[in-house]
Amino acid sequence: MRPRLASFYLTALLLAPVALQAQGLVGIQNYSADFRTEQPLTFSIFSNGGYDRLDYKNAGPGTPGEIDSWFATAGVGIMYTRPDQTTPFSFSLDSSVVHYVDGAPSFEDTFYNNRATINFEHRFSERLKISNNFFATSGVEPNNAFGYGGSTTLWNGQYFYGFNNFNINYAWSPRFSTTTSYTIDGTGYQDNLIGNQEDRYSHLFAQQFTYALNRQTSVSAEYRYRMTIFDKAPNKNFNSHFALAGVDHAWSERFSGSARAGAEFYDSDLQSKVSPYAEAALNYAVARETMVRWFASLGFNGAELSTFNSRYGLNTGVQMNHNISKRVSVNAGANYSYSQFDSGAGTDGKEHSIFLSTGLGYNVLENLRLDAQYSFSALQSTSAFREFDRHRVSLGATASF
Repeated sequence: MRPRLASFYLTALLLAPVALQAQGLVGIQNYSADFRTEQPLTFSIFSNGGYDRLDYKNAGPGTPGEIDSWFATAGVGIMYTRPDQTTPFSFSLDSSVVHYVDGAPSFEDTFYNNRATINFEHRFSERLKISNNFFATSGVEPNNAFGYGGSTTLWNGQYFYGFNNFNINYAWSPRFSTTTSYTIDGTGYQDNLIGNQEDRYSHLFAQQFTYALNRQTSVSAEYRYRMTIFDKAPNKNFNSHFALAGVDHAWSERFSGSARAGAEFYDSDLQSKVSPYAEAALNYAVARETMVRWFASLGFNGAELSTFNSRYGLNTGVQMNHNISKRVSVNAGANYSYSQFDSGAGTDGKEHSIFLSTGLGYNVLENLRLDAQYSFSALQSTSAFREFDRHRVSLGATASF
């Protein structure tokens, strides 16, 4: 049973990174990790190959970032979860190398992907609990973070995105509790031309007050303050204050949801605005066979501001993993992003971006898995030169032990 369970969670990690990161990036449910299922220390070796075509619709051949090539990937990973009642702990690490046979214009032929997550909690007493969630990725695939405004939508070579959240939760009574948290996150690009506009980091301070109506439902009020600093473009720096109300509800031990909504007070040297802010997530696990996760967020973010004063939009995504039998599993995902760019006195911009994926897995042995994966992404923009579509198909194998 353990090898099959390990294979299921490894597949979820390797094929659906966006969904598994949603809870930490969206910042709801007290930023808590999922420690309900034990994952023994598991190592993996994986490899895949396929074809990748990224085509800019209104630009000539050889456009920087354009891809039309076969590729091969090889990597290793490790996972572990300990659902201890006092100090639960989990971590996952994976590293891989991707080589494009025909290369990509303006970039190298070989790229490196690395990802790490470390989560822990500690209960000092029935009243006091601390937790920390760390996530970092270094790679070339914007779908790893663009759903949250963490990276550009365009394929721009190697980039880094990471965050760390620390929070303290104290129960003043059986029904009333408070959560104080601090989050730092940042984005950086290897290409200086991109990095001069995109490299940035943010500090987020939050204070939440929660009241439990019953065992299944709690309501909350929350204040947040975010500072975003651009390393090489200080004129883009901005701050945001948030006034939010929320609700958390658990329909069962395996089906839960959270929502926050209110106002975001956005302020920079270029612009001051007050706009609606909202975020929500649902997590549904049916035994060990099915896992469904959905998230959505509405607000300002700092990706790809370029010459614009602000960027405001909606990001949402859903991911499903299902074991049809002991040997066969399927996965599917969809992410959508809509952005409005405010230029002040100039011409405003709008963009729609989607990322779709589906895959099929087959366990040849309890610790050897074959996978087929297809993904499609596209961008529609008022800037015609940014529009593209991308098709990527791969076949691979993962061995776990």
